[in-house]
Amino acid sequence: MRITTKGQVTIPIEIREKAGLLPNTEVEFRIKGNTVTLKRKKRGTSINL
Repeated sequence: MRITTKGQVTIPIEIREKAGLLPNTEVEFRIKGNTVTLKRKKRGTSINL
C-alpha cells in the first residue's frame, strides 16, 4: 500500500467491512510512538492534534 502525493491511501474492502467504514463515515487518527491507528469517529466529538 502506498500513500499518494495528496496524502491519500485506499483502505482495503476487507478492512472497511470489518471496521464498519461506509462511505461518508468520519474517522479519527491516533498517534502513539511510531504507530498510527484509525477508527470510526464517535458522533458529536471533535479531534485535537
